[in-house]
Amino acid sequence: MRSVLAAGLMGIGGIFVSFGAVVAVIELFSKRNAWSVQLPTMTSLALGAVIIGGVMFVAGYLLSRVGRNSDRSAPRTA
Repeated sequence: MRSVLAAGLMGIGGIFVSFGAVVAVIELFSKRNAWSVQLPTMTSLALGAVIIGGVMFVAGYLLSRVGRNSDRSAPRTA
């Protein structure tokens, strides 16, 4: 169950980061046309998406690493 949640967080976080990067590139190319009025909105959207996606990705990564290499978590029976 935990691995599914970790994979989901990392996947959705990656999507948010990618979306933020695409918006940032569109913003970069739209500085010289009629969309220049929307630049502050695009900047805040891109920054918010990258930050939220990064937090979700890191949370999923850390959740997948918890308890993975712990010798104390599973006692050996031999």
